[in-house]
Amino acid sequence: MAEQAASTGRVLEVSRRYVALFSGATGIVTGMVSSKALDVVVGDLVTFEGRDDGVFVTGVLPASRSLYRSYRGSLKRMGANIDLLCVIAGVGQVLNPVVVDRMLVAAKVQLIPALLVVNKSDLGVGSVEAVTSVYRSIGVDMLFCSAKHGDNLNELERRVGAAGVRVAALCGVSGVGKSTILNQLVPGAKARTGEVSARTGQGKQTTTQPRAFLADPTGGRIIIDFPGVQFFGLSHVAVEQVAAAFPEFVEASARCRFSNCRHLKEPGCAVRSGIDSGEIARWRYDSYLQIVEEIEEAREY
Repeated sequence: MAEQAASTGRVLEVSRRYVALFSGATGIVTGMVSSKALDVVVGDLVTFEGRDDGVFVTGVLPASRSLYRSYRGSLKRMGANIDLLCVIAGVGQVLNPVVVDRMLVAAKVQLIPALLVVNKSDLGVGSVEAVTSVYRSIGVDMLFCSAKHGDNLNELERRVGAAGVRVAALCGVSGVGKSTILNQLVPGAKARTGEVSARTGQGKQTTTQPRAFLADPTGGRIIIDFPGVQFFGLSHVAVEQVAAAFPEFVEASARCRFSNCRHLKEPGCAVRSGIDSGEIARWRYDSYLQIVEEIEEAREY
């Protein structure tokens, strides 16, 4: 093809140097990243151009609200320009507050609005009330739904499709019903996965890499499906940022003896006193300690 002027598109999928993106003018376009130096992730806005030997991404526009995760000693940018992160949990053992806390912290640090979605509500929410009541008390935005039976999915659709949400993302541990929710939000998402994979020639690696789906082709709104994770690393985050991402800590820390209290072993810590009084849930503090331990261990190396 003859060389064309550079166009702009939203990245739907990246696999090695292969990329699929959406451009309002041309629809879904597939090609390659022109340079290994370009850090391209799902949700990025990129420039691309057609050349005689194919389509090439030539640049990445400045991104905001990127989701990061520490993984095996390296920092991984998972997705970009996220307007709403839906943290998917589930009734029963698939409501893992340790992972949920980490995802909420990651979102808070990057100023990404987060919504905790507790799926499988048809199984009864009583078993998770002890956890969800704490999240509710500290102001976590939350809704219950049943993707299997369609309960309250209209509310989730409303939130994902709200004005100002161009990029929504689904993130959670394996087994919470994230795929079922995705297929409710984007009918035919599985078929589209196969279609895009066929275009990039990379196969159906549905559980190993992020993919985005067009929820509104006219407006260009996309939903990113992040692979299920059992651990969400935060070793790249500063301890002070972690403490600031726990709302109940922020409120209590105003009463700490020291303004730079890290809520570990410092005397006069109002956060630790709040645990003793029942003002702060102990499991939330334990979650905080695990993150801090991970950060400090990473610094030792």
